[in-house]
Amino acid sequence: MKRRQFLASLAAAPRRPNILLVLLDDFGIGHCSPYSESMKADILDPAYQAFLREHNANYSLDEPLALSRRAMPNLLGLAKQGTVFTQAFSSSNLCAPARAGIFTGQNPNRFGIYNNIDFDRGGLPLGSMLVERLQKAGYATAMIGKYHTGTRNHALRLGVLNKHGLKQGELVKLPAPQRSTIEREITETGFEGSVIDEHHPLNYGFDYYFGYNHHQCPFYDSEQIWENRTYTGKQPKYNTELFTEKAIAFAQKAIAAKKPFCVELALHAMHGPLRPQAPDQYFQPFASKSFELQNYFGHINAVDAAIQNFRHAIGPDEWNNTLFVFAGDNGAPVSLATPPPGNGPHKGHKGSFFLGGIRVPLIVHWPAGIAKGQRSNALVSTLDIMPTALEAAGLKPPAGLDGRSLLPLATSKSTKTRDYLMLSGIHSRAWGYSGETTLGGPANTRREESPGAWVVTEGTYLLRFTGAIIPGLYKDAAAGIPAHHELYDLREDPGETRDLAQQLPAVVERLKKLYQAEAKSWPAPPTWRRDRWAELLPTRSANPNLEPPCPPSIAA
Repeated sequence: MKRRQFLASLAAAPRRPNILLVLLDDFGIGHCSPYSESMKADILDPAYQAFLREHNANYSLDEPLALSRRAMPNLLGLAKQGTVFTQAFSSSNLCAPARAGIFTGQNPNRFGIYNNIDFDRGGLPLGSMLVERLQKAGYATAMIGKYHTGTRNHALRLGVLNKHGLKQGELVKLPAPQRSTIEREITETGFEGSVIDEHHPLNYGFDYYFGYNHHQCPFYDSEQIWENRTYTGKQPKYNTELFTEKAIAFAQKAIAAKKPFCVELALHAMHGPLRPQAPDQYFQPFASKSFELQNYFGHINAVDAAIQNFRHAIGPDEWNNTLFVFAGDNGAPVSLATPPPGNGPHKGHKGSFFLGGIRVPLIVHWPAGIAKGQRSNALVSTLDIMPTALEAAGLKPPAGLDGRSLLPLATSKSTKTRDYLMLSGIHSRAWGYSGETTLGGPANTRREESPGAWVVTEGTYLLRFTGAIIPGLYKDAAAGIPAHHELYDLREDPGETRDLAQQLPAVVERLKKLYQAEAKSWPAPPTWRRDRWAELLPTRSANPNLEPPCPPSIAA
């Protein structure tokens, strides 16, 4: 082809869309206006309602529901012009594995990731993040906000310890004032938000990184943020606004260079600590006798404003050709600090494999590319986000992905893209209100004694296997609970109140076989306890009462 013909073909080709993913941390469907607008207050998980009564929550359930419905007016408007997925699942019940699933379009269990702590000793294989394909196709790519999919740079911490002549484990033995001084030195290296170079976002297909590799980042005065490979020191600015400003600047630079952009804006909101007050312009409109309610929905309103600010900053022409995806990473850790409506009708919370831990909001909007005003009940997942971006960009996904493009659903060309989904990992009460049932100390101190679990759902039914709950772990299960299977009809029973396993043994066997066929190739975790993981092996979980649990001595 002659040069003139080649240039003419480029000019005639459709302009590739920009891609913006806004990912919220620990954000329940009940907190998201496009979902809560159709909810009723009395559908909330009865166990969570009892928890609120026991703790004398000074509001009715109607109040937080009303605040939720008006906290995100901009997102609500975009949702009504796009597609809202009402049966969306996370790729995990915890932040780090869930993000690994989003980045790769693959079940994180395929990489041996079952728990947040599995990134303490490992990362994702180079070349596994799908954003690299966009980068190679000419996209400007940015990772802004929470990364949390790599090992922290422990050399920074060890350097401070060595300076003071300390070995591992000796810092905690020092007098409090001396220990505090040394811990301050460690913080000032940027250790908490650091990532080793092997796992750095710039090695996985991102052109720019401004963020933190940690489970949380304080809303103000964060000392965890890095820009590319440089530690930024203390950042006093409210981080929802700070991260959004960086995302806008990157997008505008790409537009000026006439390049499409792909930006992941992974906000700290709505992870704890939540107590710092949201700026007044977000806080004041949600007046309540409860500071927790007013502040929580103020922080959510700041996210809504961030989306609107990004949209206005790039202008209507660019926004019209921007694939915008909004999602949560996993279920909300509902408690007093993370208030109702939480996870809506679903039982449980973050860290559990009840629906409350794995159902998430998922919304797509692309004026130039998809149908307007749909609500889809297709079985979808956050695994589908990057395959969707690839298809929108006209790129083929690699073989073997678990994720599927959402575009056939969003363009009304299909009503189904998969037959089933499966997830597995730690199944703990420690990340929400049910942690109060833990015996022998705070829930976090016994978190790793929790059982594992796996779920398989084909949309109508969900089968869950839970490993053995050891005696003495929970107040309501002081004698322990043997490993077992449960089956629920999700459409008739979203609160998981009626176990159908005995009534529908054929369904149980069918879903068990799906899990057994895939999970047999999943590798062991690098950090999570091997005895907990071993209970999930297909040969063990198929007949949980035939073999005793693995001894803790083989735990990693």
